[in-house]
Amino acid sequence: MLFALVPLFAAGAVQAGPVQTSPELSKELVINSYQLYPENIDYDTRTRLAYISVLYNSTVAVYDPFTNKVTKTIAFDKLSYDPVLHASGVQVDPLGRLSVIVNAGAAFDTRGANISGDNFLVKYDLQSDRELWRANLTAVTDGVYSGYQDIEHDACGNAFAVGTWPSSIVRVSKDGKDATAWYLTDDKDHTKKGLTGLASKGDILLATEHTGSRLLRFDMKADKGVPDVVPVGEDGIGEWPDGIYLPSKFGGKVLLVSSQLEGTVVLRSADGKWTSAQRLGVVPNKFEKQGGSTTASVEIEGRIFVSTEWFGDAANKVPGTLSGNRTEFPLYDITSEVEKLLV
Repeated sequence: MLFALVPLFAAGAVQAGPVQTSPELSKELVINSYQLYPENIDYDTRTRLAYISVLYNSTVAVYDPFTNKVTKTIAFDKLSYDPVLHASGVQVDPLGRLSVIVNAGAAFDTRGANISGDNFLVKYDLQSDRELWRANLTAVTDGVYSGYQDIEHDACGNAFAVGTWPSSIVRVSKDGKDATAWYLTDDKDHTKKGLTGLASKGDILLATEHTGSRLLRFDMKADKGVPDVVPVGEDGIGEWPDGIYLPSKFGGKVLLVSSQLEGTVVLRSADGKWTSAQRLGVVPNKFEKQGGSTTASVEIEGRIFVSTEWFGDAANKVPGTLSGNRTEFPLYDITSEVEKLLV
């Protein structure tokens, strides 16, 4: 998480004024935005805005949780609204810039059978409202590794993009000039679903792996990524893991794994070093019976919200568009449920 910046005031007389209070945040948020279809979400405590990847349109929705409105849509030249592309990972980096993964959707639609097409990491300046650069992640391995879908950063702003079909992590320098294969699985069978999500604490990079239901630990300072398996017990990290998240309110000791089937799996590392972890339980997927899939969680002003995706709607696209006709997308608060598991 990024922490709010404290404004500095010039020396001199301070005029009395009304006490500034935080606006109230609703417990249950329902975003009313036609065809939003959120894949991932990140909240910037400095701007108090959330950034949501709009899966099928390959755009980013700027969302104000206090007014419960999408205030803006960020589109990318020659990427957004392309039917073969999807937007997935989204995160504000330590330098205050927005990172977005725009991937070739075929790998996910065919579960790795077809990994053709380019995947990009796009860097966007939120202050000047313009794209800074984009890096072609597919070109790094000449298309042998694909399915890039999540993003993390080190303290300097260098990016780590995770690929799923098969497992890989590409490191991209903060200026976008250097993209290298940081971790590549030896098994190049791209029909085996691999790494799915990333989360970081200091120099520790955590990754979920679909095959084997494993949690892996990397050192971001290393020249190359070498994974260590983090023991979590026989139940593993959850079925069909998607995004993962380390809420700042728990000091980096609690990892939330979004399982598309189960809901939000809660893992804890007692010392926060993540050499081992305990699976504490699951907060169930509230919309499982309605066809919703848990894909991401996010901390907003000290509370944990879950984002739900409705992949099944893609089978019934609105003519002339890239997705279904859904308008309401819930963000529901699971803070109390997570805290109960921590007792």
